Amino acid sequence: MTRHVCGVLSGLLLCAGAGRAEDWQQTSAPVPQPIPLPAGPFQPTWASLGKYQVPDWFRNAKFGIFVHWGPQTLAGAAGSADGSQSPWKELAAKFTGEKFDATHLADMFHQAGAKYVVQVAEHHDAYALYASSFTPWSSVKMQPKRDFVAELSAATRKAGLIWGASSHTEENWWFYSDPPKKAPPAPLPGRPVPPQPDKQFLDWWYARLIEIVDTYQPQLFWFDWCIEQPGYEPYLQKFAAHFYNRAAQLQREAVLNYKYSAFPTNTAVLDISWNTSRFAWKPEQIHPTPWQFDTMSNRKYWFWRADMEMRPTAEILCELADVVSKNGNYLLNIPPAPDGSLTAGQELLLTEIGRWLAVNGEAIYGTRPWKVFGEGPTAGLGPKFQGNPPQAPYTSQDIRFTAKGDVLYALVLAPPADRHLLIKSLGGRTVSKVALLGTAAPVAWTQSLEGLTVKLPGQAQDENPLALRIQ
Repeated sequence: MTRHVCGVLSGLLLCAGAGRAEDWQQTSAPVPQPIPLPAGPFQPTWASLGKYQVPDWFRNAKFGIFVHWGPQTLAGAAGSADGSQSPWKELAAKFTGEKFDATHLADMFHQAGAKYVVQVAEHHDAYALYASSFTPWSSVKMQPKRDFVAELSAATRKAGLIWGASSHTEENWWFYSDPPKKAPPAPLPGRPVPPQPDKQFLDWWYARLIEIVDTYQPQLFWFDWCIEQPGYEPYLQKFAAHFYNRAAQLQREAVLNYKYSAFPTNTAVLDISWNTSRFAWKPEQIHPTPWQFDTMSNRKYWFWRADMEMRPTAEILCELADVVSKNGNYLLNIPPAPDGSLTAGQELLLTEIGRWLAVNGEAIYGTRPWKVFGEGPTAGLGPKFQGNPPQAPYTSQDIRFTAKGDVLYALVLAPPADRHLLIKSLGGRTVSKVALLGTAAPVAWTQSLEGLTVKLPGQAQDENPLALRIQ
């Protein structure tokens, strides 16, 4: 006998029969009737979506915070690195998030110098951190009795930051099916391969996305890798048109992030993750369109783990400078602990990043790529980058460039011990003034065909990058 479940989205009656023993169906997920497209400038075709323009707010922001948090944090040492296959039903029954303080989190992210926050509203397990119409497995209906998406979106906006959402529920069909299915391979020539999600699942997945967009009004939406599969393509066209049109109605400029080749160029913004770049464009040069790099603040895990090792501040700042020099934005994941709090190490990292940006932010925010992204022996996110956060130290010859108007910024990734620099890319170019951000002390410099030779004032203070303002 088929059991029917009904729900309501935007006044539409949603009904479905739960047939197979798929995990998503066991969570009483309804399958909606067609959802109308909001009126606006976009239609669900690649040709129409090709008119999209990346907004200046995103190009100017440069730095955002990613927040992975949910029942997966309770997995401890037994959980996978990305929380993809944790025993989520057992964990969801224990999940309370009693110390989740959205105001404190937003204040810390603001203090760090971030301009936007991307919150994972639901991960592979399809547990909703919001008031979902499509599942009883949510923080609102279960133990926490709290809408964590509503809380953080409101606190983020109150702190003056832009709030974005991420959903990974497309992966539920592979990771939590019964019996389990082999996860789809990364996109390479001749792939993807079957099996592919069916219409019933895709309709349910799409309705969840629309509910997040229409209820919480994110200005950025971030997709993970599984949407590259062919079954998702017509739904992605519908979603992008819906998302962009809804944003236009709200008079907000929206950004949609994707991986691999899930969207054609110029219809959304490419995102390259620390462990997926080897299957996508490798940032060896300045990318012709704005893009985003997302990465971890610890060595191995997207979700909190008791054994996670925090990355040094200098390493993250070097990575930020490298990405920005290549026309990218930098999205740093900060995963709260199971109770919703940040560790002392996470708060220290955020404070140190913010302290550096308070001095050197003009070389990051609002900048555009220069004629070349940089110089020096260390590739950074370059030809030798294979997906892991780089641990090889940068040298004082590693310099990255950004520009704003007629001002050039040279970010020196490792301050030289003798305070002397040679910037080879500026040989033969006309320079009228050189200053070091953070000090009023004069900078001695000379110029020749070999390059710009600079003697920095003062003594080396730490390992963080330095920024020169060059006119």
